[in-house]
Amino acid sequence: MQSPAQNNNQNIINRLSVLIHQDGLSFYIHTSSEVISVFNKSFKHASNPIEILTAVKDCFEKEESLKADFESVKLIYHHDIFTLVPSDIYQEENAADYLKYNTRLLQTDTVSVDENLPAINANLVYVAYSNVNNFFYDRYGDYSYFHYSTLCLPVLNTRPDGVFIEVMPSHFYLTIFSDGILVAHNLFQHEQVEDILFYTLFAAEQNQLDPETVHLTIIQPEINQQLFNLLYTYVRHVAYIDDYPKYLQTLLCA
Repeated sequence: MQSPAQNNNQNIINRLSVLIHQDGLSFYIHTSSEVISVFNKSFKHASNPIEILTAVKDCFEKEESLKADFESVKLIYHHDIFTLVPSDIYQEENAADYLKYNTRLLQTDTVSVDENLPAINANLVYVAYSNVNNFFYDRYGDYSYFHYSTLCLPVLNTRPDGVFIEVMPSHFYLTIFSDGILVAHNLFQHEQVEDILFYTLFAAEQNQLDPETVHLTIIQPEINQQLFNLLYTYVRHVAYIDDYPKYLQTLLCA
């Protein structure tokens, strides 16, 4: 489908990826191989879909770089209203049921499914905000949308087994792979680094992981020495991801 916002210039190579997360919005302009520029808008508090749409519109009105034409547009939902369902037992007619035990669904919620995650053998069921989706459809026509977990899990699965914590300002994803199999994946809120320690140790205990042997990788743009020191007090093998820009590039530019 031809995007209403595109012209006939076949030389357009830039792409746009928009992350909608609890702490705000992130706009990444990139090609198929590199991130060119980033524009962020922070929220003072967790926002509802109406407030999020208002913020999205405000960004497009004020940020000149977002007024360009793009070869493709990708919308990425970055929230905790999701669940993984093994592909072997997934039933399309029950999609909403998989979510209703995790969160309160509203009539305006759009239940979406990212199917057959590579190497995970699972479908990811989540809520997409219909008003935000409609805005991007009206603006671009042809675009795609996913949950963040759909993008990060296949990438993490290419790395050695262990525990991965991807830390954001107010929340973090905790993922465990063992023998190439996804054991756990969830999102937790945090206010202090001690919260991250608690959930990490609890998840390790519940999955019978030995803190003396398990490898823990922290995924974060910048090193937080306080967090590292606290985790290292209880987990023997702790390291920050050594190529965060490449990790982010792999997620966004694929």
